[in-house]
Amino acid sequence: MDPGDLAAYAPPEVLADFMDGLAIMDSRGLTEGFGHLSARIASGFLMTPALAPGLAKVADLVALDRDGQAARVAPGRSLALETPLHLAVYRARPDVGALCRTHSPWAVAWGLRAEPFRPSHGFGLMLGEKVPYHPGGDLVTGAGSGAAAAADLGDARALFLKGNGLIVAGATIREAVIRAIYLEEACQATLRAGVVPAAAHFTRDERAARSKWHDAELQRAWAYYGARASTRHPK
Repeated sequence: MDPGDLAAYAPPEVLADFMDGLAIMDSRGLTEGFGHLSARIASGFLMTPALAPGLAKVADLVALDRDGQAARVAPGRSLALETPLHLAVYRARPDVGALCRTHSPWAVAWGLRAEPFRPSHGFGLMLGEKVPYHPGGDLVTGAGSGAAAAADLGDARALFLKGNGLIVAGATIREAVIRAIYLEEACQATLRAGVVPAAAHFTRDERAARSKWHDAELQRAWAYYGARASTRHPK
C-alpha cells in the first residue's frame, strides 16, 4: 500500500471536510501554532501531525490504527504529542466521530475559572447542558492521562483542559468544528456579561425545544464559515 495514498484510509468526502475544518478552525482563531483535528475512519482515526493546523496539507495527515499506532506518516512529519488524548476519547466514546482540539481565547479564559461551563447562549446549546473541566495541568501525552481526561469528558460534548484550551467532540467533523465555534462564542458572551443569573440559563424543556434546530443551524453555519475560510485558505 502506498503510504502517500490517503484515499486508502479515508473517503474523499471525509478528506474534504477535514481540510475545510482545518481552514475554518484557523480562520476563526480557534487554533494558532498548536491544536489539532482528528476523525474516526474504518481502520482507526485520521489526525493532523505535530504541525500548526492552518499550515497542514492533505499530504501531511496521519492515519492511525485503533491502538493509536501510526499506519501512515508523511516524510518529515511526526505524531502530535496529544495523540493519546484522541485515542482515549475514541475508545471511551463510540458515538464520537471527530475531535477538535483548540486554544480559542475566550474558552481559555473560561478555563481559568476551573469549573464547568453552562451555556446561556442559543447556539451554545449545541454543547448540551454543561461542559466539564479537567484539572490536569500538563499536556495529555500518555495512556493514563488520556484515560483520565476521557473519564472527565464522560458523555459531554466538550471538555476544558486546565490552562490549555479544550477538546470538542462531535459525531462528524462538521459537528465538532461548529460546536467549537459556538462554545467560544458562548464563553465570550458569558464572560462579558459577568455573573449570569440563574434565570438566564435554559431549562431542560427549553434546551429540548431548541435542539430541533441544531442540524439545520449546523449545516448553515458550516456553509458560511467554509465560504469565509476559503478566501484565506484556498485549496
